[in-house]
Amino acid sequence: MSISSKVIFSDEGKKRFQYGSDLSIYTERFIDGKLLSSGFQDNGVTIYEHSEFVDKPAFDLVIDGESLYYGWEFISFDSTEDESGNAIGSLTLKHSLKSIQLKIITSCCGFGFFRRAMEITNLSDVETVGLTSVVPLKGYIWEMTHNITENLKDATVYPYSVGRFRDVHWSNEGNFDWQDIALNTGTFFNSTQGQSGHGSPFFVLRNNIYGGYMVCQMGWSANWKASFLADYNNDRHSHETKINLNFEIMPVTVSPARLIAPGETIQASEVHFGMSHVDFDTAIQNLHAYLRRSVLKQVGDGLQPVIYNQAGYMVPSLLEPGMSEDGLKREIDIAAEIGAELFMVDAGWYGKNGQTGTDWGNTTGDWYAAEGLPNDLFPVFEYAKEKGLKYGLWVEAESAGSKSKIAAEHPDWFIEKHGKTIDRILDLSKPEVQNFVESEIIRLVEKYDLDMFRLDYNSCSPEGGFNLKGGRNENTHWRQVEAIYGIFDRVGKRFPNLQLENCASGGGRTDIGIVSRFTTTWVSDWFKMPRTVRILNGMSMALPPEYVNRSYGVGMQSSYNGNADTQMHVIMMAHPTLFGVTPSLAEANPAIMKCTKKYIKIYKEFIRTFHRTAKVYHHTPVIPGADGSGWAALEYVSDDQKKAVATVFRLVNAEENVYTLKFRGLKKGMKYQARIEPEGSEFILSGYALSKDGIEIKLDTALTSQMIMLTEYMNEPTQ
Repeated sequence: MSISSKVIFSDEGKKRFQYGSDLSIYTERFIDGKLLSSGFQDNGVTIYEHSEFVDKPAFDLVIDGESLYYGWEFISFDSTEDESGNAIGSLTLKHSLKSIQLKIITSCCGFGFFRRAMEITNLSDVETVGLTSVVPLKGYIWEMTHNITENLKDATVYPYSVGRFRDVHWSNEGNFDWQDIALNTGTFFNSTQGQSGHGSPFFVLRNNIYGGYMVCQMGWSANWKASFLADYNNDRHSHETKINLNFEIMPVTVSPARLIAPGETIQASEVHFGMSHVDFDTAIQNLHAYLRRSVLKQVGDGLQPVIYNQAGYMVPSLLEPGMSEDGLKREIDIAAEIGAELFMVDAGWYGKNGQTGTDWGNTTGDWYAAEGLPNDLFPVFEYAKEKGLKYGLWVEAESAGSKSKIAAEHPDWFIEKHGKTIDRILDLSKPEVQNFVESEIIRLVEKYDLDMFRLDYNSCSPEGGFNLKGGRNENTHWRQVEAIYGIFDRVGKRFPNLQLENCASGGGRTDIGIVSRFTTTWVSDWFKMPRTVRILNGMSMALPPEYVNRSYGVGMQSSYNGNADTQMHVIMMAHPTLFGVTPSLAEANPAIMKCTKKYIKIYKEFIRTFHRTAKVYHHTPVIPGADGSGWAALEYVSDDQKKAVATVFRLVNAEENVYTLKFRGLKKGMKYQARIEPEGSEFILSGYALSKDGIEIKLDTALTSQMIMLTEYMNEPTQ
């Protein structure tokens, strides 16, 4: 039996629920008070009931230290459809011993993907309960039973591998790699710094014997953990050797993670997961298509603006003692000249100490123009409008520095741990703090009529803080995440045309929970070659590339390595931001200005026309080395296959001077007009030749690149 896209079959008599998303079929059974993950198929064929797994819970929930994966009573199952046409199944369970109700909501979203949400309700009229932990999704996939010894090839081949971001520290985001999952040995990876990490709760499971991929992301902006076990055993009933893959993903918080008041409902972190029997590129493309259609936010026409960030040469040690109206206007002149579309005022515009520009971290929280801006920012933003630019403002809304008015007047507004206040981090679990943060965001957006609001978060609290409630120390992480999500849900609704940019010390929060509430995101503070290429390469797996900010310019000393064309190539393949192209127009290097203008024009007139729907091909998914070695190649193809752009980068320690790029996403029977930058050559080739023979890219020095742009060639004029 095969089922079509985005459908739900429920058999309430057998308590069997099937969710279909294209060729991906996810099945759950409710048996003996447990909801079981019974099967996950990737080819559209429903397995027989007697072949389903009947011993693997689909979730775990621990309340006040007691596991509640069992002991449930079935209440109801309802099917609906959302405004996007996604089929939604809502299963309601009530626990037989605890006063807890659970609503498990599964959306079938197409492209082989599902969205899992979980609502936890305290049914008691009098008793507060404590959430110890929750695993919103766990399961069992890829049962292998036949000729395993022979099919493993040899002892060095493992049946399953997991792809994930190997590094979890600042400036090392996007370092994608595969890790074999050893037999009968647990494998896990996680974040520990109180954010979703400088990695991300994102993984790809791969079946190394029979093929196929499972892709999973969790929307959670604090600590998390993903775990895997290849269960290699002898089935006592069938006498067959089996290897099955167990997986789970969960938020990790000191207990109690969340106190749930009588009658209160909270929501667990959402999980987005899909399965497909395709190649790796298509698996990632399916993720991007699902995220773009059902998860990620866009405003207006959806075209990402070219951003010019003021924090380039405008730092005290290089140019002047701090922000000034004249200095910002000088930056606006540069932005307008090169063809940028939005001007961003970065950190240091606020607070009494803003005159020096060196104490921006200690004056956050006082969101009023600094002494160096006696006329406020109004003349600056008005000047930007006169130059045809939109404008945005950097705010680290969740923090208040030690020299701020907030710190002096409200020392109780910060998170506390073991009797000590943690610097800078406001405790959004307190209603008065959350209200202040939200009201300040709204005030600033309305005061300046902002086109973009940039949220930064430069602090981390690995364990979080604690608040004493009813004699129990509740951890702050859960409520902190709830608060920031709620704030930006409301801000986004109030200002539907406002661009929202997410940042957290670069890529400290790139999980889909926070990113889904913003229109673009910084994925790292590291822009130096060659690692910036690897960051783009990896992060454009977890997120579509138009949401991935990459920057070029002197800011953060990022552009001292590699040639100008190559650095521009990186940001053209992402969402481009520039900062510090030149100290002033009077001092501008004509060659740099010409190069910059050329590529901004290419982005706006060519790449951006199909960027939002482009299929991404990662020719080099794993880039080894400390900063990125060998070659890297990315290819983006329009949905109709009439346009494409690919860039080949020579990084460091490449063994050969030549890389042959064989396009993967072209229409074989179509002819393409090709143009290569920076060499400027043009020619016509068939999609077949570009795919079969490819283009030979010769680069004889490190940190150089070539960008290939393809457009359908029409040899006869259209009538």
